[in-house]
Parts: sequence; C-alpha cells; structure tokens
Amino acid sequence: MRPRAIRAIRSTATGQRWLGRASLPTTPAGVEQSAVMVFLGVRFVNLLQLAVTLPSALGHTARPVLFTAVLTGFAAESVLIAVVTVRAGRYRDRRWGWADTAVAVLVLLAQPAFTTAEDITGDWTAWGFACTLSTAVGASIVFARRREVGFAVAILMICYLATALSGAQPGSTRATVLGNAFAYPGFALLSRLLVGYLRRLAADADAARMAAAQAAAEAARMREVQRQRLLLHDNISVLHMLARPDLPEELGEALKAQAVVLANRVRTFLDDAADRIGADATGRIGWDGARQRPLTAIVRDAVAAYPDLRVETSLDLAAGVTLPEPAAEALRDAVGTVLSNVRLHACASRVVVHADADPDEDEWELTVTDDGRGFDPAATPYGFGLRVQVEQTLAAHGISTHVHSVPGDGTRVTVRGCLTAVDPASRSPHPGDRP
Repeated sequence: MRPRAIRAIRSTATGQRWLGRASLPTTPAGVEQSAVMVFLGVRFVNLLQLAVTLPSALGHTARPVLFTAVLTGFAAESVLIAVVTVRAGRYRDRRWGWADTAVAVLVLLAQPAFTTAEDITGDWTAWGFACTLSTAVGASIVFARRREVGFAVAILMICYLATALSGAQPGSTRATVLGNAFAYPGFALLSRLLVGYLRRLAADADAARMAAAQAAAEAARMREVQRQRLLLHDNISVLHMLARPDLPEELGEALKAQAVVLANRVRTFLDDAADRIGADATGRIGWDGARQRPLTAIVRDAVAAYPDLRVETSLDLAAGVTLPEPAAEALRDAVGTVLSNVRLHACASRVVVHADADPDEDEWELTVTDDGRGFDPAATPYGFGLRVQVEQTLAAHGISTHVHSVPGDGTRVTVRGCLTAVDPASRSPHPGDRP
C-alpha cells in the first residue's frame, strides 16, 4: 500500500492529479494548488539532495545520533505539512506557517552541535541552510501580510548568520555565509511576486467568467423576452380585429378560429416556459437539429390561419425543399406576420404566395405579394412585425428578407434561403432539378 502522504500528493481535494496527468484549473483554487506544489517541490528537492549525500554526511558529522534525530524531526514535519496542505488544496493557514518557521529555526540553532567549521559551507552535513530555504518560500505563500513574511525571513537570516558566522573561518568562508543569507529574502521575494501575480490573474479570470456568465444570463433573458414579444404580436392583431365594432360576420368566424389556434400556442408556451429558459441559459437550442419540414407544408400551415384572406398559393416549384425545425418555425411565424399585416393594413383583395427553388443558384425563394394600398418604405419605418419577427428572426437562421412596396401598388415580401443549409439527401427531386 502507498504511504498516505504519497497518495495525498497524487490527488488533491478537488480530484486534480498533479503528476502530469491533468492540468490545474485557471481559478484561484488552481493557483493555490500550484503554490502548494512550488513550496513542497522546493522542500522535497532539498530533502532528495540530502538523501543522496546522506552516507557521506553521516560520515562527517561529529554527532550522528543528533544529526539523525534533527533530520528525522524535520522530515516528519515536512511530510505532515505536505499532507495537510495537499488535502486542503492550499497553504494559507498562518498557524502552519509559523510552525514551519519554528521548526526551521530549531534546525538552524541545532546545526552547530553536529557540524564542524569545515562543514559550514562545503558539505551537506550542514544541511540546515539548504533545507530551510523552502521555509522562506512557504512564508511568502502562507502569510497574507508583508510584515509577517518579512519577520519570518528575518528570523531565518538571523539564526543562520548567528550559527554559521560563529564557527566560520575568516575570509572566503564568512563571505560565503553572508552571501548565502541573502538567499532567504531572495527566494521569498521571487515566490511572493510569482504567486501574487498568479493570484491576481486568477481573480481577474474569475471576474471575467462571472461577467460572461451574467452577460449570458442577460442575453438568455432578452431572448426570452423577444420570444414572448414574437408570440404575442399576432395575438394582438387578432384581438384588435375582434374588437372592431364593424367586424363582418364572416370575418369574425375566421378570427375566432385563429384566436383558438393562437391561444393554444400561448398555452403551450406557458406550460413549457421553464424548459425553454433552462435551454437558453445553457446554450442548448432544445430542438432536434436533424428534423426537417417541407417548405410547402410550412407555408400551407401559415396560410391556413388566415381563411378570411383571398390567398392563392403556387408552391409546386419548391416541392421537396425542406428546412430544419427551428428555421421552419421561424419561417411559418414570419409568413403569418406578413399575412397579419396584409389583413390589418393593406386592404388587399388578393394575396399570392409563390415558392420556387433554383439548384443552380443553390437557393429557394418565397414571395408574398398583395394588391393592397402599399406604403413608402423610405418614409414609413417598419413596425415590430416586419423588423423583428420577419427580418431579424429569419436572418438568425440564414434567411434573407426584402420588402418592396409602392403606395397604391401593393407590397411584395421576398425571403430567400440556401438549399445547402439542409441535408440534400432529404430533398426529393422536383421539376427544377437537373438529372
């Protein structure tokens, strides 16, 4: 069985593996885990170096028993702090920071008892300096306040200088000791800069992710509002017509039938609202993208809701053209909106709906033409129906819209889409296809 410490190092509390098998998350938690890895990495590299030179160090030490006891205590504390920090996924508990500093101070103070003057700078018998550098690294990570980091590093420097200089020979040895002492603040400063920068990056990344999530939620909310507006637009036109005091009896029956259809559509929308909102928030369309509907069926479905209008359909040339379900629903609603505008504003006596397909141009086309009063597009801005429910909604599915109208000469609305937007295998041949 593996030792508990090794198992802990191999897997953090969040399930991340550290031995090159998975990357750390770019979050504050991931930064804290990487900081733990830096601290423990420096510590255990030093211990590994000491382990390699241990036979030679034991041969040079004046007191092997004391040497072994101090080293065993330091190694045990290192394993304990490794288990604790890896399980926590972070090294931010000040108590462990001070405990590690205290152990490092004891090691430095005990070192003169098992070393000689010759061992101070040239032998791993005096291992205290190298192994306590990781304590300075850890202090820069665990302590939030700079003065705590400075205090811990100062204690380490003072203890090292006090014990090493007292037995060092004048000249180069003392110069080496003085140079070594500056490694404590150097290691601490570099670690502090690196980890602090990574923490700021992670905080900024988290803020960006939160902002993106809020923007996505707001976009989903606006899509839902837009969906509701699209749904209610045609209902409003029917209600206006039914409220007219001079409504012809024959038109009233047609409007009542259409009102029932629209009411059922609203009821379906309300019953399914929670599922729709959830699908929008997670970015899922919620439809089977592979499902196709014939263009002719889409148009006939839209025209059937307006029995009071004299609508002539010419759809044979588009037989076999199909659209994916989301685009099919958008096109049906758009045609319904155009016919609703004809009913409300055009005073037309005749409406022609014509569909065609041109494989050479890889395009299908649908036109809705009325002989009503028309309007001047340059002087009359489009209403919500034409602007949003027709142009913008169809554009979201790659379908273009063009409105041509002349005052007194009717209106023609043309929509076009690509045949390659659907699966060619799903289209049956029609007269416009070449062999």
